Amino acid sequence: MKTCLGRYFRACMLLSIGSLAIALIAAAAYSKEENAEKSSNAKVPIGRWLMLGPLTSPFPAFNEEGKAKIEASDLLAYEHLRWEKLKPIAGARVDLIGGDHADWREIAADTLGVLIPENGELPNIAYLATYVEVPRWTEIDIESRSSGLFELRIDGSSILTQKKIGKMDASDDKQTGSAKLQKGKHLLIVKAVYVPSDTLADWRLDVRVSVKKDIYSNPQMSLEPLRAMNIGDILDVPVMNNVDLSPVGKYFALTMSKRNPPEGESERWLEIRRFEDGKLLRTLKDMSGASNWQWSPTGNRLSYSVVEKEKGTVRVLDMDIGEVESIIEDVKDFSGYEWSPDGTFIVYSIRNRAEKDESGVKRLRGISDRRRHERDRTYLYLSSVPSGITRRLTAGEHSTQVYDVHPDSRSALIRRSYEYLSERPYSMTELVLLNLEDQSTETLWKGHWLRGAKWSPDGKKILITAGPSTFGKTGQNVPEGTIANDYDAQAYIYDPKSKTAEPMTKDFDPTVLSVYWPKPGTDIYLVVEEGEYVRLYKYNVKNKVFKNIELGFDIVHRRDVARDKPVAVVTGSSADHPWRLYSIDLKNGRVRMLLDPCTERFANVELGKVEDWNFKTSSGREIVGRIHYPPDFNASKKWPCIVYYYGGTSPVSRSFGGRYPKNLWAAMGYVVYVLQPGGATGFGQEFSALHVNDWGKIVADEIIEGTKKFLEAHTFIDPERIGCIGASFGGFMTQLLITKTNMFSAAVSHAGISSISSYWGEGYWGYGYSSVATANSFPWNRPDIYVDQSPLFSADKINTPLLLLHGASDTNVPPGESDQMYAALKLLEKEVEYIRFAEQNHFILDYKKRIAWSDAILAWFDRWLKDEPEWWNDMYPPIIEDKTEELEEIGVYRFELEKYGVVLLGEVSRQDIEEHLDDWFADYFDYSPDGETLSELAKYIDDVKITCVLGTWCGDSKREVPRLYKILDELGYPVSEVELFAVGGSRFTREMSIPPKFLEWSNTIKAWYDVKAVATIILLRNGEEIGRIIEAPDQTLEKDLLKIVKK
Repeated sequence: MKTCLGRYFRACMLLSIGSLAIALIAAAAYSKEENAEKSSNAKVPIGRWLMLGPLTSPFPAFNEEGKAKIEASDLLAYEHLRWEKLKPIAGARVDLIGGDHADWREIAADTLGVLIPENGELPNIAYLATYVEVPRWTEIDIESRSSGLFELRIDGSSILTQKKIGKMDASDDKQTGSAKLQKGKHLLIVKAVYVPSDTLADWRLDVRVSVKKDIYSNPQMSLEPLRAMNIGDILDVPVMNNVDLSPVGKYFALTMSKRNPPEGESERWLEIRRFEDGKLLRTLKDMSGASNWQWSPTGNRLSYSVVEKEKGTVRVLDMDIGEVESIIEDVKDFSGYEWSPDGTFIVYSIRNRAEKDESGVKRLRGISDRRRHERDRTYLYLSSVPSGITRRLTAGEHSTQVYDVHPDSRSALIRRSYEYLSERPYSMTELVLLNLEDQSTETLWKGHWLRGAKWSPDGKKILITAGPSTFGKTGQNVPEGTIANDYDAQAYIYDPKSKTAEPMTKDFDPTVLSVYWPKPGTDIYLVVEEGEYVRLYKYNVKNKVFKNIELGFDIVHRRDVARDKPVAVVTGSSADHPWRLYSIDLKNGRVRMLLDPCTERFANVELGKVEDWNFKTSSGREIVGRIHYPPDFNASKKWPCIVYYYGGTSPVSRSFGGRYPKNLWAAMGYVVYVLQPGGATGFGQEFSALHVNDWGKIVADEIIEGTKKFLEAHTFIDPERIGCIGASFGGFMTQLLITKTNMFSAAVSHAGISSISSYWGEGYWGYGYSSVATANSFPWNRPDIYVDQSPLFSADKINTPLLLLHGASDTNVPPGESDQMYAALKLLEKEVEYIRFAEQNHFILDYKKRIAWSDAILAWFDRWLKDEPEWWNDMYPPIIEDKTEELEEIGVYRFELEKYGVVLLGEVSRQDIEEHLDDWFADYFDYSPDGETLSELAKYIDDVKITCVLGTWCGDSKREVPRLYKILDELGYPVSEVELFAVGGSRFTREMSIPPKFLEWSNTIKAWYDVKAVATIILLRNGEEIGRIIEAPDQTLEKDLLKIVKK
């Protein structure tokens, strides 16, 4: 395919001065200044485009032979350029076949659409693009005509296709479709095909966009790609899963993955890069079943395991000669391996599966026996390299895992762990020294909360990570009488000879996540959780001094430190930018960015500002927090706000994206406030100990107090539009919070705990987690925790609309926790919705379900915090009874609301409104219908029944309903037969002291008549709807009525 540039430019010159003038007028008419405050629902032509081409695409050679002739429609279907690779930007260059190229350029439309210049006599292909921006969830209609063939896509989804030559002047020769768009900017691309020999007509394309009648939203078209963040910026980007640095720091292996829309198929690959400059040396694409990438301790050799059909093989890629060899092959139930420091053998694991019992009857042997595979056992084996001679290292009643092989390669640190119900945490761990020559063992330590163990470079000490209580009070730094939070991980230097531990981090507030003790052994490197940051520290073993290595970003994610050289490679992100890859010279602290895999994706993404905001509680405790602002933030506006927290034993980090993407929520028009209540790790042991035996008392008070102070300090937040959300323990906090306060207008609980006792007893991890969270406290001795702090037992106090989300296969927090809260709130006639995700555990990982889950959260907040229920109702239409049944007669209810004044709900009459709302019919007297239109209307309206769903609190209703009565009175229509249903707004809740039956009735009426906005005037003839007017007429009320009744 080549562009015939000479003919192309000559064709462009054929555009007349008159056509250009018309095009410029059309473009000007489409500028932002001409957009009205509300959607007019008129079909607006796209006046300006970015165009690539036209490009010539000749039919294949020998196309005239045989029956399978390639037609123009085949050229349309053929993917000349991949849709997802098209990035329209004015002036951007696209490389073509044969070294040719084409540039995206601007082109204007006239009153007949855009005139596409022909490029010679061969078949032509052109791509035209524009960006459609909507301020809220919107459903748009699209209408298009073309004298050629075309396909129109929005965000990659096909909306319209015309597979034959069309006519520009034929009113019925058009393609129509619709698209549902979330708030933000969307890419609309048209692929157009034109065969000059098939038609004498000019090559034209006309596309027009309109908004569904009942939605206030003006789409704005532009050629500017700058946009706010969307869910694809989290799910569809390359992910750096792991990084492994060679012992001498020469190379590193980077494991990558990416999920591709629309189905979410995953692709995985490995990149081998040079540490010095990050240069890509080799890519391994076929990654099926491959994992456990490790550098051999000797040479430039990279090993990995491949598991297929439950059999494992360990292979080694020699970087110097490019060859791959196998160390072990086809080991059944293989589960992992570890190299010896001298590279002469590997220690690998095999999982012995318990014998299957097909009876369906199981006697539990202990609490942990409830878990799947609990009776399986893992044992260790040794295989020499390169001979492949193997022998078994461990057996026995309990599983064994290898922690580390001694530097002299003659022994190994192994771990055995098993259930032990006599004391917290109801499991016992043994740290054992295994002699690899005679396979004798020595138990070095036995206890609880051990996390990891590694040898020092000289093999004399062991670097241990464990809880503060692992060695008694040695590692604790809490006030007397306080139980330490053993999730607050510490580091210790353990002497295997004296069996004593030296606490490294007792007086160091951050929580230890991982540790490295490379040669020569003078320094230990720690990755720590310091408040909401994850940082890298250096600890001098001799001076016992910690030093923060300044990295320039907020969060260290994946990391590795070279064994024989003071260098490291890490992936990191910040609250305001996605993951990148960095090299670190640990000697001089120099940090260098090697790779930013999201550069292209985020090149035109505008992110909002992130700033710290802390407060002091009434008890004097400093609570850390931050604010995520929308990209278009303006302090003069009033904004809805989402408050996010965890409240459990770990802080909400400043990592980018994630399962709860604050950046995305901000991009969708919310100010997001994140706070770190008492009990979180990373702020010191005294702070984290607040979590023990509290279960939300301190946390709830601090969230409520913090939110109040946040509102006082930020007057741009609308206090009536505050939502709260949390997950797991945070989901528990959501439920608990709304039993204590009505300050939130909407709440979301994902996998939340509603009854502490049922979570403690039923969840696989409940009793284990509670061994710290409720240390030595049980349902039988602490009902003040297990009952009083359980939201379920205070469900009658909940007035906030609550969305419950849960994975149906959650083994951590069983779905019964949401089930029982949902049952309680439904019986109490509270505002609650519950969505379960089949085959999902504690996290929603399935690609499509993850999108549905994320959309549900935002749609719920849009419904209650923005008065925009359309997105939610589109996803989950209101549930109503069978329409063959009669609607319940409910009467009329009058009440006063601070914001709305006197409001009526129920089946009202004109007299009811006039009696209770003095000035409501003022527009009746001011309105003068057009006499000529009324005369025509009188001919058709006699057999029409009118139903009106209105809100007495609504300005549109107050304007249009009196005008309707004025028209009907002048026509002599029997106004007493007009049905009037006065309903509430989307933000009417039970906390407004409105009887539940009236709110339920209001929702039922709106669902029954499919009303999304008021006033809605519905006209029926012979029991069938013939049309409706929503909120405001297109022309005048009488003219719109006439247009409908004449059908």
